[in-house]
Amino acid sequence: MIPRLTGQPEPRPAIVDLIVELRSRGFSGEISHKPADRVVLATDNSIYQVLPEAIAFPRTTEDLMRIARLLAEPRFADIVVRPRGGGTGTNGQSLGQGIVVDVSKHMNRILEINPEEGWVRVEAGVVKDQLNAALLPHGMFFAPELSTSNRATIGGMISTDASGQGSCLYGKTRDHVLELTTVLMDGVVWHSHPVDDAELAVLQARTDRIGEVYRTVDAIQRDNAELIKERFPKLNRCLTGYDLAHIRDGAGRFDLNSVLCGSEGTLGFIAEAKLRILPIPKVSALVNLRYASFDAALRDARVLADFGAASIETVDSKVLGLARGDIIWPEIQRYFPDDAGEPAQGINLVEFVGDDPAVVQAAVSRLTAFLDSAGQTMNRLGYTVAEGEAVESIWEMRKRSVGLLGKVQGRKRPIPFVEDTAVPPERLADYIAEFRAALDHRGLDYGMFGHVDAGVLHVRPSLDLKDPAQEHLIREITEEVVALTLKYGGLLWGEHGKGVRSEFVPRVFGPLTPCLAAIKRAFDPRDQFNPGKIASSKGEELLRIDGVPLRGDLDRQIPEPVREHYDEALHCNGNGACYNYDLDDAMCPSWKAMRERRHSPKGRSALTREWLRMLAANGIDPVLESERLQRRPAWHGLIRRLRNTWAARRGEADFSHEVKEALDGCLACKSCTGQCPIKVMCRASGRSSSKSITAAICAVRAIIWSQVLRTRCRSRPGRPAFTMPLLAVAPARR
Repeated sequence: MIPRLTGQPEPRPAIVDLIVELRSRGFSGEISHKPADRVVLATDNSIYQVLPEAIAFPRTTEDLMRIARLLAEPRFADIVVRPRGGGTGTNGQSLGQGIVVDVSKHMNRILEINPEEGWVRVEAGVVKDQLNAALLPHGMFFAPELSTSNRATIGGMISTDASGQGSCLYGKTRDHVLELTTVLMDGVVWHSHPVDDAELAVLQARTDRIGEVYRTVDAIQRDNAELIKERFPKLNRCLTGYDLAHIRDGAGRFDLNSVLCGSEGTLGFIAEAKLRILPIPKVSALVNLRYASFDAALRDARVLADFGAASIETVDSKVLGLARGDIIWPEIQRYFPDDAGEPAQGINLVEFVGDDPAVVQAAVSRLTAFLDSAGQTMNRLGYTVAEGEAVESIWEMRKRSVGLLGKVQGRKRPIPFVEDTAVPPERLADYIAEFRAALDHRGLDYGMFGHVDAGVLHVRPSLDLKDPAQEHLIREITEEVVALTLKYGGLLWGEHGKGVRSEFVPRVFGPLTPCLAAIKRAFDPRDQFNPGKIASSKGEELLRIDGVPLRGDLDRQIPEPVREHYDEALHCNGNGACYNYDLDDAMCPSWKAMRERRHSPKGRSALTREWLRMLAANGIDPVLESERLQRRPAWHGLIRRLRNTWAARRGEADFSHEVKEALDGCLACKSCTGQCPIKVMCRASGRSSSKSITAAICAVRAIIWSQVLRTRCRSRPGRPAFTMPLLAVAPARR
């Protein structure tokens, strides 16, 4: 008989008191300290796992104000909050003890679209592809691109100053932020936008927190202008968090948003944003070059940059090989033929965009004519040209690269911890040669892909963090890569933010480090907003990469035979592809219907992993228990199920009940089997049969359910915040 599982630590009394006080003050959202909700939000797309004490799901800016006001009261001085959006961060940005404040569930409204003036106003929980789908009828789009665009929120993009493919043409998120609405400590709501010196003087004369913030930031910029120029690398991916180099914009105006963009929730709650939107280019074409070596692809990128492409992306043979087994490959296979029977060892994707087909075609022709005349120099093997829908399919393959790397077989899996380094593009090939040598010296496998035009390459070494003997490699490799990036005039964090890697801030910012602490102190004097990240207002040590619990630490507590039996759940790397916002996409209907993260493959995976760990702590082997149950009479199992059901209805604390509730929500549609890049499947639900007739029945059920789902999401009472557009077209990339 499996005992009740009640292993998670209870929230501190102060947390419970704050929750009670929030409700009494009219908090209109939801608050939970159920173990299941806390476990699901204890991870993101990083290697870390930290159990929060409670989760708040605000519905309005007023709810955020209520939280901030309570934090300012002396009795709640020890409580911290962790702002969270889509949970796609790769460096634990939203993880930590305290209260996670998740704006993605309810604060996801597109408030205003003004295509004539080229701007849109949205709440922080709006998903990037959701926004672009709403802008599509207007012929507009929000330009900053990222591979997680179908589940990453605008608030999260602002908090990490996100950018990806196309950043050399369109810039980073901060380049498109016109105004921000931020809830600061004490519940102050501030609408920040660029101001001239006259307006700045008025703001600095204020005696409240706003005045202190503007005085502090302006003084830092004026007193350290030369030092800022010296310490900030001249890169497309400049040193964000806090971006001192862009406090003054191109017109000389003071722009507080340069500090808020990239602040990772350490300064306040991002509630709303007014964003610049652009016309969608009418024409795009993609030249796909194949190479005999990945090094050749990197070195050739500098030659290709002279042809005025909108973007140049690169992919190595590891990722390309994994793509060959992916669902997207049949659509793009003809654009990547083998050469003399051998697949390419690297590719470059060179995109040209514009409104005039003749202009785009001329640009493509200039490049192809050069390639034809140059032949196989630079180890070029050949090229193809894609147009129309094929361009979108190839970019979809590139966007799936992160997930594809997680699909490799074996105990070692590619993991993110040095995955977004940036160096000057002209030095990238030499830098990567040394980077690869460091990994090869340790006998590690890895995959590489990225934005070669911006000098950013995503590198994920394969490690098994369930093996304690490999943990030291996180520190060892990171230290070597930090030294390497500094040697080449680059950064450890070129794209995905600092998060847990904030310990390296003093090494990079040097004498500017106290300036970051001063900014943090002006916004958050008691260090209650996401402490341990970027800077400390109290002079405390920042988080260290080996000082935060790893998911592997907890998985290691599960016996190896049990891990092998439930390997689908344990291999979830947290990339969150199942959080896809689009109601026209099959992945994942139960998540879309309920808007509860535990009702998703990633959520069920997290709950299953924690359930297995708790069973192991109680000396129980679920595999043996299952076999033992099967040998007993059917009525015996029925009695046990009835007993558990009655206990659940009485409200008895048992984590097993919460796991079962999440698994029972599975519709057996098999979308996770087909669309999850790592093939995470809800196996523990007992619905993982692969027989063709079962699959066919499941497909029919999914189609029927999708129609029911769309009706419910349009008219479900009590769910006014779920206002994502129900369009029959795919979300626009551009």
